[in-house]
Amino acid sequence: MLSRCIFLFVSLLVLAGLTNKAAAEHERWYEFEGTHFALSIERVAGLEYLDFEGPGGGELTARVLLNASERVPTSSARFGFDVFIHRFSIGAAGGFTNKDVGIIAPRVGYLFGLTPQLGLWLRGGAFYAAAGGAQYFGPYGEVLLGWFPIPQFALTFGPTFDFGVSNANNRDYIQLGILSLGMTVFL
Repeated sequence: MLSRCIFLFVSLLVLAGLTNKAAAEHERWYEFEGTHFALSIERVAGLEYLDFEGPGGGELTARVLLNASERVPTSSARFGFDVFIHRFSIGAAGGFTNKDVGIIAPRVGYLFGLTPQLGLWLRGGAFYAAAGGAQYFGPYGEVLLGWFPIPQFALTFGPTFDFGVSNANNRDYIQLGILSLGMTVFL
């Protein structure tokens, strides 16, 4: 497991170096100069693998639109707000599905310009969530490919990772979002 994590980390570093070179060649001079804001709806749909601590193994599930019956709160769709200083982003995402389920997730990120229509947005942070009397917290990360059909709007999709630690017995989990879909508007 540790060797896989090291391999993934080194692969992301190499990818970041390659995309930074590609960004210098393909980005437009007026993109992300100064400060910008972004509003997002995230994890609207996707394909996820969820594995709780203890015996029993994990399961693969698919979500379409705003399912309110998720097994863990990090699966639920959320709204996001980010402030961009050039390509570096600082923001938070949050949402709730009813009075018992809610999440807040601050984050930092960086948006690499691959071409004028494609970008790679790496984000990471921590979350706090409550669901059905249990409280969760932990780190999360996202590697989102953004497709910009117009300059101020992006459809985002890519893998996500959540590691949830709970105050309830045997409720710690690892969730891998194999494919997570969302939308972002840049202001």
